[in-house]
Amino acid sequence: MNKNRFLISIVMMLGLSACSLPRLVKNDPTATPKPSQITSLPTRQAEPTAVEPTATVPAIPTDISTEAFLPVIPADLVGSVSVGESLLSETFDQNGLWNTSNEAEYSSELVDGVYRMNLNTANWMVWSASNNVASDNIIMDLDTELISGSVENNHGMICRYLDDENFYMLTIGNDGWVEIMKIYQGELTSLFGRFVDAQIDPVRNHLQGFCIGDRIILYVNGESVAKVHDGDLVSGDVGLAIGSYEEPQVSIGFDNFFVYEAEGDFTTSLTPEPVEEEALFPDLVSDWKESYSDNFDTPDQGNWTVFNESGLVSEWRNGRFAFDFSESMITATSPTNDLDLNDVIVQVEVYRVGDVLENDMGLVCRYQDQDNYYSLSFGTDNYVSINKYVAGTWTPLFNEFADADLSAEYHKVAISCIGTELSLYIDEQLMARVNDSDFSTGDVGIISGTYEEVPVVLEFDNFLVYTPK
Repeated sequence: MNKNRFLISIVMMLGLSACSLPRLVKNDPTATPKPSQITSLPTRQAEPTAVEPTATVPAIPTDISTEAFLPVIPADLVGSVSVGESLLSETFDQNGLWNTSNEAEYSSELVDGVYRMNLNTANWMVWSASNNVASDNIIMDLDTELISGSVENNHGMICRYLDDENFYMLTIGNDGWVEIMKIYQGELTSLFGRFVDAQIDPVRNHLQGFCIGDRIILYVNGESVAKVHDGDLVSGDVGLAIGSYEEPQVSIGFDNFFVYEAEGDFTTSLTPEPVEEEALFPDLVSDWKESYSDNFDTPDQGNWTVFNESGLVSEWRNGRFAFDFSESMITATSPTNDLDLNDVIVQVEVYRVGDVLENDMGLVCRYQDQDNYYSLSFGTDNYVSINKYVAGTWTPLFNEFADADLSAEYHKVAISCIGTELSLYIDEQLMARVNDSDFSTGDVGIISGTYEEVPVVLEFDNFLVYTPK
């Protein structure tokens, strides 16, 4: 799997900006891993498919007056956000702000009152700024349509655009993927990425974006689908964006792009940076007691799930629980099959045997069954993940490259699952923390897996479980 992290190149052409699109980490909604057997890794890319517009979906309206298209403030923002001055009213019925082009890699055109952006290159992204807005707090409304190409695309709006190396991007794919990205000082960071299939139509969608204070919020077809806090960019222009993945051809139609000043008290709501003590590993002596342990010296001590498949064999070896992978893109989950816990801290020592850095290793908690649990893991390529598996579907809660060197052959890994808070520690340093309430109790265990490179050998030792005193 490619997990590219940054923008690769930028090309200016007739008011459009284009770059090679970094691979966004997407979970495959069709994957159904089962811990009783080796399975496809949850971050495997879904195969793109083509979709043609259907007659049952109403066409995007045109010739809508500004007065008739005042944005509706979503219920969860009523009282805190109101509509101010109109900053941009674009129905694309005549040539205006948006340049057209016809290049080999991408093009743009006005067709029947719709602004079309077309890509003919795989893994590319193109954006176009209005050059007409310079504001800090805004509301954006936009209609989009998949004209042709793969549903596995990326399109939407940009805000706080300063230049090609600094802006936010609020996008969807017609396959159900939603993303909020930040391009800051030339580096791309995914602030939010998740499949929300139920809210996204495979052809036509209405997008509404709020860039207010440190909050970036995206609604699709009237439903809230993504919200993040980030304070790096505070003001700038607006625009439109389109991206492709492995399928090179995609054409998106944009219409009724209205931008208004947002009024309200948008004083920063970012949580202050935690003091050092809050990021340290929990005090196990004062508040927790050891409830379960296994040093893996003997195979009969625990009731672990073991594997003996063509691509994976697990066994007790040299006082450790070892997982030998010979196939790429598979994962294995091994619970204790003995515990049912609520608030819990789990520790384990893990060893990477061999030179392959792109691997996956960690712990699970709140394990209900093979289709329902939390997974907190990392790779020695510095990639850190927190995922949940609900009714057989993977959802990413945190997927980022850590600002740390995790390439060593040995690490002490720990997770805390306390209330709704899930935290991952590596060598007693906090690497990821999220909140989620789907599961409140369950078993704990080990998870490990591969990406493209094999063989991968991972060995676990000194598994410890702590519960509150």
